[in-house]
Amino acid sequence: MEHFPNATLLAQVFDFIILLIFLRVVAYKPLTKVLSERQKHIADSISAAEQERQQAEQLRAELEAELRRAREQAQDIIQKAAKAGEEQAAAIIENAKNEAKRIKDAALVDIQRERDKAVAELREQAATLAILVAGKIIEQKLDDQIQHQMVQDFVKEAEELLC
Repeated sequence: MEHFPNATLLAQVFDFIILLIFLRVVAYKPLTKVLSERQKHIADSISAAEQERQQAEQLRAELEAELRRAREQAQDIIQKAAKAGEEQAAAIIENAKNEAKRIKDAALVDIQRERDKAVAELREQAATLAILVAGKIIEQKLDDQIQHQMVQDFVKEAEELLC
């Protein structure tokens, strides 16, 4: 062994090569398989997370659009209710004006009727008074025809004076 002083070195190199072959067969393939599976799992997880993020973003956009539509519908409902309220108020005011006009017209008709009645009573009283005065002046009794004619003449004159 003296000739080959590095015999231990050769044995160590030979042992190392056998160890490498053994590790390649026994440990390297399973280790690379585990690392490959782990890498695939990580890639799948990242892909799934990205897909879920996109779905969440899409859902958020849909919810915001739905909220915007709900706000617009609420605003439309409020505007319609305000418009309906204004229309109802205008209708109530119009009805009140019509009712007031009707009451005023009825009152004017009643006033005219009472005025006509009062004028008729006044004419009759004036005629009666005129006949009494005329009877005293003439101091005679008038027959019905003359009395009627005098009343008609007096009424005509009273109408001209009153109107």
